[in-house]
Amino acid sequence: MLSPAQMNALADKINAAVDLPFVNEAVEKQMIMTVVQQLGSVIGSILSSEQLAALNDPNKGINLDTSAKSGLQNDLMKKLANQLDLGMLNSALGSSIFKLISETLVSAMQKGNKL
Repeated sequence: MLSPAQMNALADKINAAVDLPFVNEAVEKQMIMTVVQQLGSVIGSILSSEQLAALNDPNKGINLDTSAKSGLQNDLMKKLANQLDLGMLNSALGSSIFKLISETLVSAMQKGNKL
């Protein structure tokens, strides 16, 4: 459900925020891409059709007030935690990665934004 360009953009954003000690950037990026590819395969079951449309077309974005945006981010973060296996990343940075992914996706759903 995410295009290769969207997956790469999300992986780059996560990689910029994540620094695993003793792991070089190339390996780190590969680990993050594994998570993003998992996300790509489950996102259709996590997001509604309206949210998916907004994510894939900046002209179809959804308008959310601050409270609704926060609620959607929290809900999405919980669903991600239940459906994605972060492997080694889970022990080190799991909740912050789920938070970053949910914030990025919800922001990308806003009208005029893209991933």
